[in-house]
Amino acid sequence: MIGIDVRMWTHPGIGRYLRELTKHLLSNGTDERFVFLGDSTLCGEFSKRPDFRQARSKIYSLSEQWEIPRLTRDLDLLHVPHFNIPLLLDKPLVVTVHDLTYLHDTRAAVSRWARPYAAYFFRQLQKKAAAVLTVSEFTRRDLLTCFPKLNPDKVFVTYEAASPFFRKLDDPEWLGQSKKKYGIQEPYVLFVGSLRPHKNIPALINAMASLRSKRKISHGLVLVGRCETVDAGLSDLISQHSFVRVLGEVPDLELVALYNLAELFVLPSFREGFGLPAVEAMACGTPVAVSSAASLPEIVGDAGCLFDPHRVDALEEVIYNVLKDRELQKNMSKAGLERAKQFSWENTARQTRRIYAQVLKESGSA
Repeated sequence: MIGIDVRMWTHPGIGRYLRELTKHLLSNGTDERFVFLGDSTLCGEFSKRPDFRQARSKIYSLSEQWEIPRLTRDLDLLHVPHFNIPLLLDKPLVVTVHDLTYLHDTRAAVSRWARPYAAYFFRQLQKKAAAVLTVSEFTRRDLLTCFPKLNPDKVFVTYEAASPFFRKLDDPEWLGQSKKKYGIQEPYVLFVGSLRPHKNIPALINAMASLRSKRKISHGLVLVGRCETVDAGLSDLISQHSFVRVLGEVPDLELVALYNLAELFVLPSFREGFGLPAVEAMACGTPVAVSSAASLPEIVGDAGCLFDPHRVDALEEVIYNVLKDRELQKNMSKAGLERAKQFSWENTARQTRRIYAQVLKESGSA
């Protein structure tokens, strides 16, 4: 039996990974038996219903270090989707590492203990993990550079992908309802993601403000994502510019419409482990511009425009060049649609399943 810790099911990033991966693990008709550790009331319907074991411990809590090993005594393997591994586990452990942002950028941490906590668990991961999955080649290299005791042969890249739900729409009524709900009238540039400092949102706001002032563009800026960690500086900056709309988290049914309605999607982050919103935007046919940092050039490839995230003028120029050129927008839309097809949750689930089998074989549990 294979256990999967699904306590982060509702998380905007890791939750998406869990929801898509488990759906495809369970839908292929294999004989594997999966046990989910979490709250069954939070999880949706599955084509093949997994067993649930109620895990009540919060993420990063001391109690999870006792509860998770207790719930997995009879399992053959446990997959944890984050670095908060159960240190007392005596089963083969597969861990997904999405990024090392906490270690590289102190501004990303929600508390002063986040960085030392993460560093400690990553060091333990070197000893405990039978296999580590990373969501990009960039994250794999970063992990092996920071933690050289990890065996490179046990660190695998399993890319994320856009859900098939994110697609190019031809439904004016649906799109119109979304615009009306959020009171959007002007054309807009879109950002999707958490509003944390490493996402570099002030640069995007300042670039848009400059374009509206100097080049008289009429586009607004729509920010979609979890907002509870917005710092005072960003809040003040947003309040100074009426063209910025902060929508918070929105349901997928409306998010896909917002992608389709946007004239340009921008992800100006200093660090991304994968950059899933960029792939979702490409899958919707939206032109994409991303920073030239971290994993983003690897993920977007030649389908999008790149810019130096440390230069507001470079971001400003990219936005202007795309918005003023309809032919470029059409070409970017077409290229993005093709690029998004190269990422598939079916492939991710297939790779993950092979890694499970390899770990179980090496442990003698197969």
